[in-house]
Amino acid sequence: MTSAPRPTHISPLWRIFFLVLALAIAGWGIFSRLEARAALKKEAAQESAIYVETVLPIPETHEPPLVLPGQLQAWTETPIYAHTDGYLQRWLVDIGQPVKKGQLIAEISTPELDQQEAQAKADVATAYADAQLAQLTAQRYHDLLPSKTISQQDADNQQYAANAKAAALVSAQANLKRLHALDVYKRIVAPVDGIVTVRNIDIGTMIDSGSANGRATELFHVASIDRLRAYIPIPEDESGSIHSGDLIMFDTRQYPGKHWQAKLVRHAKAIDPVTHTELVELQLNNPDERLLPGDFIEARFSHLINPGTVTVPANALIFRASGTLIATVDTHNKVHLQKVLVGRDFGRRLEIITGLNPQQAIIVSPPDSITDGQSVIVHALDKSS
Repeated sequence: MTSAPRPTHISPLWRIFFLVLALAIAGWGIFSRLEARAALKKEAAQESAIYVETVLPIPETHEPPLVLPGQLQAWTETPIYAHTDGYLQRWLVDIGQPVKKGQLIAEISTPELDQQEAQAKADVATAYADAQLAQLTAQRYHDLLPSKTISQQDADNQQYAANAKAAALVSAQANLKRLHALDVYKRIVAPVDGIVTVRNIDIGTMIDSGSANGRATELFHVASIDRLRAYIPIPEDESGSIHSGDLIMFDTRQYPGKHWQAKLVRHAKAIDPVTHTELVELQLNNPDERLLPGDFIEARFSHLINPGTVTVPANALIFRASGTLIATVDTHNKVHLQKVLVGRDFGRRLEIITGLNPQQAIIVSPPDSITDGQSVIVHALDKSS
């Protein structure tokens, strides 16, 4: 009878070896699955991320001037009209000639006025005689009152008649003085020192003062051009950076390449509700009279640069219901949408007053679907413009 085989006994060392081997195999499987999952997650994240191009904002260290058009005006510009009717007898100055205040520049022949004066003198003589007779009659009636030969009513009537004749004399004398005053206006004199810029009359021209039909002919135009001024409308959003006393450079078409300087002397202190501009006045001395009234100018107003002001490409802006935004990218390639305040438009670039600093990378042409916190793959451009 054969005996049963004896069981084989496994050494404890082998048991430990097989246990470690099993654990190693299981751990390797778990590690492989975790690594595959991480790789899959990374691949999925890369597939969902978008490629963007970034630039850095440009700090504003020099700001181009605000160039606005204007037109020079004479310091004093006076149209000269006649104050009496007649015909031009002679003129003594022509365009381009300098004149002094009070200088005779033309004379008017006034035959109708002369006749009116003669009639007015006769009217004064008549009124004087009538007033004398009325006063004498009133005195005689007054002297007869004590004798009761006339009534008090008759004496009063004569006295009132004398008073009326005296008033008529005063009126006639005033009319004669008025006509005498018009004699002064037969002589046309320059009201200010300046240059004759317009002459609209010639010898024999009929002069109409406009008193009868409301129409008057401008005889001369005199302009004082040793000083000039210009009125320029400043855009509403720029008026706060311009102050009285500023020196403003300007150019003219008459002298290309030459620069002139004027002083800003006053503001209108009001914004035009239609144009949204504020009117300012520039003044300058013109002793050599090289600049002329009517010259077109281009005035250059300097800007004050606000600290932290930068410019960005115009295609970097995002417009949302919450406002104007710019997409920035941090060091972890995460998007942050920042609200900004936009200043002036320079065409291809825009001024950003607040909300951005020069160290923040901004996304150029961001997609409409971009969101805050989104991962992106960044390609930094060499130039920021």
